[in-house]
Formats: sequence, C-alpha cells, structure tokens
Amino acid sequence: FYIEFLRYANTDKGLGIVLTPMHIAQLFAKMANVGKDTVVLDNAAGTGGFLVAAMGEMMKDAGDNEAKIKEIRENQLYGIEYEDSIFALLVSNMIIHSDGRSNMIWGDTFDVIPSKLKGKELVDVGLLNPPFKMDRDDIYEFEFVFSNLDAVKTRGTVIAILPASAVTATSGPNYEYKKRLLKNHTLEAVVSLPEELFHNSKTSVVTVGIVITAHVPHPRNKETWFGYWRHDGFVKTKIYGRADVNNRWGGENGLEEQWLSAFVNRKEVPQFSLSRRVTPEDEWIAEAYLETDYSSLDLDAFEKTVREYQAFKMENGL
Repeated sequence: FYIEFLRYANTDKGLGIVLTPMHIAQLFAKMANVGKDTVVLDNAAGTGGFLVAAMGEMMKDAGDNEAKIKEIRENQLYGIEYEDSIFALLVSNMIIHSDGRSNMIWGDTFDVIPSKLKGKELVDVGLLNPPFKMDRDDIYEFEFVFSNLDAVKTRGTVIAILPASAVTATSGPNYEYKKRLLKNHTLEAVVSLPEELFHNSKTSVVTVGIVITAHVPHPRNKETWFGYWRHDGFVKTKIYGRADVNNRWGGENGLEEQWLSAFVNRKEVPQFSLSRRVTPEDEWIAEAYLETDYSSLDLDAFEKTVREYQAFKMENGL
C-alpha cells in the first residue's frame, strides 16, 4: 500500500522523488550478503526502500528469534535524509515496518557521518541511491558514496546506484573520483541496470550498480566483474507502471537467482558478464567490453529495435 501511495503521489507536481524499485533494493541487499548480524546504512535514505529491503533479509535470517528481531529494529538500521518532507515519509515507512525512527537521522550526511558514525567501526554494509546531479550546483553522486564509505568498517561492502556517466568519465571531476576510489577502496563489480529502471518515477537516467570493498586499496592486478543486467523481465503497464507481469524475476529459476549466482561466483558468460582489469582511464561498464554476437541478429531483432526507437520518440514528443 505504501509503495502504491508513493507512486501515485510522486507526480511531476507532487513529491518529486526517485523511488528505488523494491526488487532492485532487495537484490542489492542479497548481493551484500545482509544477514541477522549486519548493520546497514543508507545515507541518502529517501523513503527507506533500501532499509526496508535490508530489514527483510535480516528478519528472514533471524527466524523466530524475537530478541534478535528487537535488536535489528533498535540498533542495526541507520538512515540519513536531508529533506524534511521526505524524512517524514521515511519515518512513516519505518513505523509501518515496526521499526519506528530508532536510528533515522534528519540531517546532512556530510555533517552527520563525521560527527556520529565515522571511525566507529559500526556499519557493515552501505546501500544507497544518491540524488542525481542535474544542475551545476548539485553535489556529485560520488561524494555521497565516499560519505557512506567513511562510516563503513574496513572490508565492509558498499553498493550504490550511479548514473552511467559517472563511471564512464575519462576526464573531469568524475574521473578524479574514480582515481580516488581505486586509491582507497576496491572496485569489486559494476552491473548495468535496466534503462527504464525509474520509469515509475518519471526519470530517464541510465544507471549502473557499483560494488565496493571499503578501505582496501584496489590491488594492481585485481580484475573487476562487469554484468550486463539491462533486462530484468519487467515491462511497462498502464495500471501498475513498470511491473513483473510475466513472472520472470522471482522464483528458483528466475532472473534474480541467475543474476545473483553469476555475481557471487563471478561467472563469465558470453553477452552477459566478464572480468577485466581497469584503471580510472577506462570506462567502468560492461558494454565497453562485451563482444557483440552478430550471428544472433535477424530481421525480428531489427524490427524490434526500430519499433522501440519510434516508441521512444513518440513518448518524448520528438
């Protein structure tokens, strides 16, 4: 109900927020191996999607242990949100999930983390979808990632959603951020996310998921794993927005299990995933390295692409 309320309230003249789809929030929590003893931080918490997803994994692992469930709710979920109106939505979301506002903090991550969390060796996992930089004066997305890393334990995991442009830059500020990341942390993986991931929030930014091991400089010979996760089986519908109407995502043989298996085992699959040594001068995205299998192209594929292009032009009034 709450997710549906936010989707309908989040019009162009309404809330103006970007909701991380729940299936992606849950996927990231599983990629980070969140369990009953994990402490999780989202320093750009928004309405709490990542925290709720992480709580779900914790509860599942805790089973019927009521004392542990109480500990999870009171001490293992940290959220920071700057916008007061969105913070109210965050608190109400956590209340609905019986957490209340135990560790939900209204404030600026760049003030809160240095004063409350940095150096405490408290947080195991960081999950975040930072505000996307749209204007010249906006903060770069990488700054939120580094702020989160400041709070995370050595060898902890941070997984963030970033615009593809942030990880493909070979000059400018994002290039400098890439250098800083490899100097201080390890780039474990980058996965290309569905192009219309935020269709329900009226946002068209193409994004990736970036997986980082905190405070361990990237080894010189380390290979980073790249996944081409553009197609999650969700389709656009008039009533439900972008939804898994064909039931391709969940289940024992669903796409979620396939993606998790490939990531955990660092599988190399043609047209889907590979490992590469990268430097800041390289593009950190699967599409830069995957080889196209031209033998699979046929008239149907050509027609499908032309139709998608025409639909894109109509949808955007071009």
